[in-house]
Amino acid sequence: MAILSPLFDPSGAFHYNQPMSDRALRPSLETALVERHIPDAGWSYEPDSGQSALEPTCLALLALRWESGLAQMQGLQFLLRLQNPNGSWPAFTGDGGEGSGLSALAVMALINNDEIPLQAERGLKWLLDSKGKESNWLWRWKFRTTDTHVRFDPDKFGWPWMPGTCSWVIPTALSVIALRQASVCGETAQVSCRVRRGVDMLLDRACPGGGWNAGNGVVYGRSLAPHLDATAAALLALHGEERDATVAESLCWLERSARTCPAPWSLAWSILSLDAYGRPIGGLNNRLWAMSDFYQLWDSATLALVILALECPIKGNVFKVIA
Repeated sequence: MAILSPLFDPSGAFHYNQPMSDRALRPSLETALVERHIPDAGWSYEPDSGQSALEPTCLALLALRWESGLAQMQGLQFLLRLQNPNGSWPAFTGDGGEGSGLSALAVMALINNDEIPLQAERGLKWLLDSKGKESNWLWRWKFRTTDTHVRFDPDKFGWPWMPGTCSWVIPTALSVIALRQASVCGETAQVSCRVRRGVDMLLDRACPGGGWNAGNGVVYGRSLAPHLDATAAALLALHGEERDATVAESLCWLERSARTCPAPWSLAWSILSLDAYGRPIGGLNNRLWAMSDFYQLWDSATLALVILALECPIKGNVFKVIA
């Protein structure tokens, strides 16, 4: 199968006039990702940065999970060393020790690389204990009585980006996926209860008409516009749940919006989500392959996510929750 590689003009439009083999491109993307690995560490966002970061490292380990090279081995060892004493992971090397909302991504990276040591168990325990601040009775009372500018049910809480803050969509979605992947052979009552809270929070905070914004769907009485990446992540977490109106509307919105998405990061998330629900992704994959001609300009997290999206029909969808 051949695709046409794009050229940019000042208006930002794509012009397809150079055929390129996707078979030739696939190893180039993976090779580029391996070459961005920092020796004895993980991956940074920018290739010329020496500071390893959790998100690109975890996404790279997921994208290279079928490999057994030095970069993969050193990346996993780095991930284990980076873990905080409380079981969480910081967003960057040298960051604080309280943890970040990306800790769920680290748990997924370990699980999908067949690494379930004590560190993964400690990470799962931290996820079970982590909650948005609206879970506290005092904050629930505040959000019900005085701070009512944001429309949401504080009894339905998920996970925050940072401890001591409110729940957000993406860390909640990632945490639900991680807990379900770790419990594929059967959920404990504690895991089931925590996942249920997260699922209820996601359904409660959807935007009117479908999709998800970063945090809430309605603020100061106004509906917020959904985001592609947040919507895709939320739908991945909700895979296997009953197909209610929120899920159905959100799938339709994602399918429509992804067709014109110019950003490889958001398009990759959309492909992964639509693939999990069995929606056709061939046309979106072709668009992403065309964008891949410019992978040198991407940060490492985007490069890894694009690899995961392009290879999900072949190697499986790493974010798909088994129903």
